[in-house]
Amino acid sequence: MTPQTAAIQPVSVAMRAYGAQAATRSDFGSMVGDAARGALNTLRQSETTSARGVAGTADVQEVVQAAASAELTVQVVSQLRDRALAAYSDILRMAV
Repeated sequence: MTPQTAAIQPVSVAMRAYGAQAATRSDFGSMVGDAARGALNTLRQSETTSARGVAGTADVQEVVQAAASAELTVQVVSQLRDRALAAYSDILRMAV
């Protein structure tokens, strides 16, 4: 009898099927680092677009979309920070 988990395909198979590139590293630290770099890139692009908007070289819709993207990114990062701190606090309160 084969185990039920043998029928589960690796995530990389699904990623290739949808044209996404598989991650070269699969540890948690690299995932968090990649997410942080992505958030910083989003904020930098939004700042650049906002500066172009002030200079008058960017479309208003483009500036609004960049601002909304930056706002969403900041909200997600702050929520993740709050959750991580709450988890750390819970671990410190555990009875050993």
